[in-house]
Amino acid sequence: MKFSSTAIDMSSLFNDQKSYIVPLFQRSYSWKKQQIEEFLNDIVTSSSSNEDPEYFLGTMVFTPHQRKNKITILDGQQRFASVLILLAACRDSLKNSQVQKKEFWIDDINRILYKRSTPDIAKQLKLELNKEDNKYFEKLIVDGIVDKPKLNSHHLIKNNYEYLLSKISTEIKSQGNSFIEKVLDVIFNKLIIIKIEVDNDVDANLLFETLNDRGLELSASDLIKNYLYSTSESDLETVAQNWKRMSDQIGDNNISKFLRHFWISKYNFVKKEFLYKELKKEITKEKILDFSGEISTEATIYNNLISPSDDFWEDSDLSRLVNELNILRVEQVYILILSVYKVFSHQKETMKKIFRLIINFSFRYNTISGLDPKALESVYGNLAVKLRRNSINHKDIKREIERYSPSKEIFVASFNNFETKNRKLSKYILLKINNDLLTQSNQKELEANLETINLEHIIPINPNQEWIKYFKENKIDHEKLIYKLGNQTILLKEYNKKGANKFFPSKKNIYQQSNLPVTKTISDFDNFGEKETLKRQNEFAEIADKIWKV
Repeated sequence: MKFSSTAIDMSSLFNDQKSYIVPLFQRSYSWKKQQIEEFLNDIVTSSSSNEDPEYFLGTMVFTPHQRKNKITILDGQQRFASVLILLAACRDSLKNSQVQKKEFWIDDINRILYKRSTPDIAKQLKLELNKEDNKYFEKLIVDGIVDKPKLNSHHLIKNNYEYLLSKISTEIKSQGNSFIEKVLDVIFNKLIIIKIEVDNDVDANLLFETLNDRGLELSASDLIKNYLYSTSESDLETVAQNWKRMSDQIGDNNISKFLRHFWISKYNFVKKEFLYKELKKEITKEKILDFSGEISTEATIYNNLISPSDDFWEDSDLSRLVNELNILRVEQVYILILSVYKVFSHQKETMKKIFRLIINFSFRYNTISGLDPKALESVYGNLAVKLRRNSINHKDIKREIERYSPSKEIFVASFNNFETKNRKLSKYILLKINNDLLTQSNQKELEANLETINLEHIIPINPNQEWIKYFKENKIDHEKLIYKLGNQTILLKEYNKKGANKFFPSKKNIYQQSNLPVTKTISDFDNFGEKETLKRQNEFAEIADKIWKV
């Protein structure tokens, strides 16, 4: 691999009469407000520093481009773009200021932002971003026009520009010429980078991977996208469209996780740090187009696991079951569900059986018994791969999952010790127990739902003086009881936030009027402390063992 490395100042890039091109496979603009704030603060600090006159902007990696006077920027485009956004904000702040000779500053900035050899030739942007961002970026940088953003990256570009514009305009009003002179002096003369030039695309891709191995912050999705785009040749446009559809479905932040879950679901178990190497070994050039289509399709399934819709699942019960999974926060099961959907999407009742099995198992194994769901990734993966190959059926899935399910003794003991600050989870558990009690008493028509109930702590989080006196007299450590499930209940319209901290006798009247059996039975107690909390929790444990049975 041939490359050269040189420390240079950014002004040599600004003045080289070349345009820098971000390749398709690079991520969209991603700097958030905190990063742009820190960058501006660093620039301002550097302008006032006598000890460290230069500001190091990091490493940038470049490779030749097929077109004349253009260079591909492989790494560093986020910083390069942010410098240009800062310059555009400086220019547009100057336009609206009373700074003397501002036209000279504006001309100097524009000569960096774009080049135009004659007035009748279109302005050529100094930095061309990827396909999704470039038009939006160009309008802002060249013309100072802030369009309505369509993508998250557009929002980031817009927000960062507007923050810088406001901040710089305020400082110019306060300090006049001196502020803008200091900032532009740093940008024009003090920004230092390490410029790495690589001879060709093959070496560039190798360097990209090597830098990642040595600590460059690149995610698995960055590396995979780089590999797919750079290897797909004539299929590049279709591969890029498939990647975009996937990204639009699940969002940039979920891509690495989705790709790993999909890989385990279809191929084999892999740790996240080895996903890229496994994929590169398996997905050869001939397979890239089909693979990109697969991830585009399965991203739709994954998105509807994260944010379920009735339109996708075509069944309100299935949507409700997926919502239950989300309450339990067990994303590892998505590995198996991706395969379940692929095989049983036209067999709704079978899907429901498997979903209920997974929910009940996850509740017993993870939520209550506190066992690590990550330990099951290989189990889910093994089942998922076999299911796709039609070597097992839904009954085999049940038999395998039963092997790992905690026994009644372990579950009940764990439930008796269970406590949670997760209000949504508490409401879910109490509601399921409540509705089971209604079913047992032939009052199913009185069942409530998550949207209509409120959570109540019987012993309040902030107890009043009567409660505190009661705790002292009875030697009760109430803080150990507050988040026990036995100390929590649900209320409908009778919920009164003002009464939440009242002493038990006042609350008891409210509980007695409730139509929810899980709440009404609290009124059977004369007082409420540790003994009552634990008794109630033990009763819940026995009921829960039957509700969430595997």
